Amino acid sequence: MRDRVRRFIEAGEGGAAALALDLWAHQVAHNQEYAAFCGDAQPQHWTEIPAVPVTLFRDLSLTCFPPAKATVTFETSGTTAGQTGRHRLRDTEIYDLGARRHAEATVGPLPRRGVFMVRPGASSSLSHMCHLLSPEGRDHWDPGSGLDLSGAWADLRAATEPIFVVCTGFAAAELVAGGPQPCRLPEGSVWMITGGFKGRDVQVDPGALWGRVQASFPGATFVGEYGMTELSSQLWAPSPIAAFRPPPWLLVHTVDPWTGAPAPEGLLRFVDLANHDTVLAIETEDLGRVDAQGDVHLLGRLSTAPLRGCSLPMEAALG
Repeated sequence: MRDRVRRFIEAGEGGAAALALDLWAHQVAHNQEYAAFCGDAQPQHWTEIPAVPVTLFRDLSLTCFPPAKATVTFETSGTTAGQTGRHRLRDTEIYDLGARRHAEATVGPLPRRGVFMVRPGASSSLSHMCHLLSPEGRDHWDPGSGLDLSGAWADLRAATEPIFVVCTGFAAAELVAGGPQPCRLPEGSVWMITGGFKGRDVQVDPGALWGRVQASFPGATFVGEYGMTELSSQLWAPSPIAAFRPPPWLLVHTVDPWTGAPAPEGLLRFVDLANHDTVLAIETEDLGRVDAQGDVHLLGRLSTAPLRGCSLPMEAALG
């Protein structure tokens, strides 16, 4: 299955829908926890593949291989309830291949140098992706206080060649509030916003914020990104407030939060072929819709869901 997934990502060989059903059968045969979850399901269409709620990644291994053989374990930033999910990978070959392919298809080749204002570390899938795409990137994160504002500003002002800037929504708000402006970045620089605004205590108007950030850093191209620890694929947007485009190997649909039936707007379910060695079908706690072009519009979170995601460490640091 790994080879079939690789060939699809590299050359579009085969069809995503048929491959999803074959991959589901493979996972049920090799992933006992997922097989137990699926029960007697017999999906005939990719939208019928049983989707594991992201919360189960806190309690189960959900791998098609012995968990002890995992060489990488990505951990969520947690929720406001202090719970952490884990996505164990045998290796990152397919993850890396898909991440680079979709990023470059959407944005083009990214600068090798970067300024990263997100939680670093081997357990962070976002940090892993950032350093994969920009291997000369530098982390600006203080474990005690959060964002290293002075270090980030110093690197931004010193940039003489294109840079890849990554930050969460809250980090962007802190940055533009805490430094001299404007700061023209070298042409070809890319600024990626991820994480959104998941907090209730800090109120930020996204539209107004993006306007301030763009005015503060002329010269850069601004894009959005959406991903999660439980997925091996990411969605990119041509601006921080636009709809997100999934890669061809990431199928997305929506269901009614209470019945699980197909719905034009509802809980987002992802069928990620790059999750070839774990569980391909994931149900999030994010609400959205998928338009006719296949782009994903985020509409918030299920009201009963605990807050989660990569913006939470920043919000905690802000007090």
